[in-house]
Amino acid sequence: MKRIMVIDNHPVMLKYMTNLLEREGHQVKTAEDGLSALDILETYVPDVIFCDMVMPRIDGEKLCRIVRSMPALKDVFFVIVSGVAAESEIDFRGFGADLCIAKGPFNVMSEHVLNVLAEYKAEYKTDASLDRSGEILGLESLYPRSVAKELWSTKRHFEVILDHMSEGMLELTSDWRIVYVNPSTVFLTGMAQERILGMDVINLFHESHQQSVGEMIKEMDDRPLKIHENFPLLVNGRQVSLYILPVRDEDRLLYIVIMTDISGKRAAEARLQQALKMEAIATLAGGVAHEFNNALMGIMGNIELLKLDFPENEKRDRCFGIMKKSGYRMSRLTDQLLAYAKGGKYQPKRLGLNEFVMETLPILKHDLSPEIRVETHFPKDISHIKADHAQMQMVLSAILSNSDEATEDGGLIKITTENQDIDEDFAKRHPGLKPGPHVCLTLEDDGKGMDEKTRNGIFEPFFTTKFQGRGTGQSRSN
Repeated sequence: MKRIMVIDNHPVMLKYMTNLLEREGHQVKTAEDGLSALDILETYVPDVIFCDMVMPRIDGEKLCRIVRSMPALKDVFFVIVSGVAAESEIDFRGFGADLCIAKGPFNVMSEHVLNVLAEYKAEYKTDASLDRSGEILGLESLYPRSVAKELWSTKRHFEVILDHMSEGMLELTSDWRIVYVNPSTVFLTGMAQERILGMDVINLFHESHQQSVGEMIKEMDDRPLKIHENFPLLVNGRQVSLYILPVRDEDRLLYIVIMTDISGKRAAEARLQQALKMEAIATLAGGVAHEFNNALMGIMGNIELLKLDFPENEKRDRCFGIMKKSGYRMSRLTDQLLAYAKGGKYQPKRLGLNEFVMETLPILKHDLSPEIRVETHFPKDISHIKADHAQMQMVLSAILSNSDEATEDGGLIKITTENQDIDEDFAKRHPGLKPGPHVCLTLEDDGKGMDEKTRNGIFEPFFTTKFQGRGTGQSRSN
């Protein structure tokens, strides 16, 4: 006695095969389509599967591929029973089937089915006693050759169209299980087709979105549902929009889902908004710098005139010296504003990052709390960079000041440098970077770090959180 499963969407065929096989003493289970078969195969491991080729809700080819991907079923003897497959000369071995029997007159087909079971052995794959030539058994099909080829050609025509669509296409049952996906869906989800088919569609989405998607689906009626790109869903780290169309096929309700990847579009929009914001800030910074420079020139000029009116002495020189020093500091600030606003120019030079930090750190340490410990780690083989010395000082000073404010007494600030080779994947995830060798400057402190809102604003000009220091946690400059 063998355990046998018969899968066919035609009830007459199921009844005929069941009667034939049970009369021979075999145990038989049946399924009307591929999805129903998968439910049974979760707990039932047959010796032989007889499966139709063209079926709703997962066809014979896809079902065979799924079966071959399941460890418990990979050695099941899989037989395609189909007039379409026979007449269209389909390469059934290409998707994992062991044999193909053409549907034909019942007396002829019965002979082939019983011969398969009589000669079948567990070691068939190496013995090949049934079909050494690879030809299809029973070519007297129920279908005329021309009709079979036309049916298969039409099926392939629509598959070619769906296979080349950039949007993900899914077909769902009335209980939201997936029975068809095109290659774009496989790419978007990052999962193999064999794993997706039969799955509840909810499981495709990020866990944070599964509940909301489920609620929207439950509220659906017979009208289409569009989950707009303004409220994107996460699938495999990508942002997608959905269009769900209910369709009635005879007495069954099914759903067609169009899944569109909008990650690139939203990233482009974000970059455009950021560019426009930065341009507006640059214009403002340039205007402020020019006005500030004009006022500063008046102050510095009048300081020189005042010096002429006062007799030289130590007190006069000390006071005027302090005023001039403050004026020069403000002048450097306006230079930085103008450089940012593209009204001035940076002065990038070849710079040894280790030497730069070691020279600058003693000056900046005077502004740090005495209880804070600073540790450094500078490997000897660090490459040189091209950067503006003054700008780098300003960056290092700002980050150290932030760490100092947020670190508790006795806390630690670590400064390290290292060479890094940036690959293309990393560069794509970080706009502005190019693949190749870089030098990384890392500052770490014992502060609580930054929340998401703060992290999103750290590179914006004039951004501050002085109302409450939070520390860097870890900051990097490439």
